[in-house]
Amino acid sequence: MNDSVSTRHTRHVRLGDHLCLPFASDQEQREVVSAYIADGLVRGERVLYYSDRTAPGAIDAWLDPRGVDGALAIARGQLEVRPAADDRFDPGVLVDGIRDAIRDARAAGFQGLRLTGEMSWALPDTVRLHEYESGVASTVTGSDGVAAVCQYDERLFDKADFSGLVARHFGVMTIDPLHDDRRLRIVPTFAPRGLRVIGTVDDSTAGPFAEALAHTAGWPEPIVVIDLAELRFIDVAGIRALVRAAEALPPDRALEVRHLAPTLRNVLRIVGWDTTPGLTIGDAGVRAS
Repeated sequence: MNDSVSTRHTRHVRLGDHLCLPFASDQEQREVVSAYIADGLVRGERVLYYSDRTAPGAIDAWLDPRGVDGALAIARGQLEVRPAADDRFDPGVLVDGIRDAIRDARAAGFQGLRLTGEMSWALPDTVRLHEYESGVASTVTGSDGVAAVCQYDERLFDKADFSGLVARHFGVMTIDPLHDDRRLRIVPTFAPRGLRVIGTVDDSTAGPFAEALAHTAGWPEPIVVIDLAELRFIDVAGIRALVRAAEALPPDRALEVRHLAPTLRNVLRIVGWDTTPGLTIGDAGVRAS
């Protein structure tokens, strides 16, 4: 993804936003979209999900880890899952349907309408898909009644056409950071699965850093990558948090620390932490033990 593209975290999505969600794994789709849906339900908005490759019943299960009762939201009409489209792809008809859904949500007393759809249903007719996205943009952008997120599976769309489709949106929606303040930002990543650590880890931020590392303990992946390429500074407390997180892992799992500065590698070696079970150091993925 081009770094110049505007990004919006899920918790900052507002009515009037027309955003794109590019994703390259089912897990990324699930985590980002479930956060978007849950936020809309909590805000009192109606949520309409257009499903193509995802089974409609799965959407309810996506919400369980977020403490949201999807079945209850469906029963009271706040959440609805619809088939994305039939064989008759008419951009005008689809956009008119969105306008009707906005009016229906307001009439039912909801704060607004939150849309999201899996765009794989439009393949292979991406020419008409551009027409559809233009219609959605004109309907949604700046509106006080609707927000829309279009889900694009990067594994299915041609790369040459993909950038043009993204450009028809206000920006790209991304997962919320696990921690974000003026000193430290920690962002989940999906390819590879792990954490991107940006800023400074010291006495004031070692706690949130340790909490983010503990959060990864529930992930199913055997290797969790901790990317320190954008780390400006980490003190001994931060290194100790890494070591403790690795020590707490079962034997079949590990933390792989990438882009660790040479001076910090020496610190690990001097104090003997480089032999910690479950800790991998180096971009080449060579186990330190």
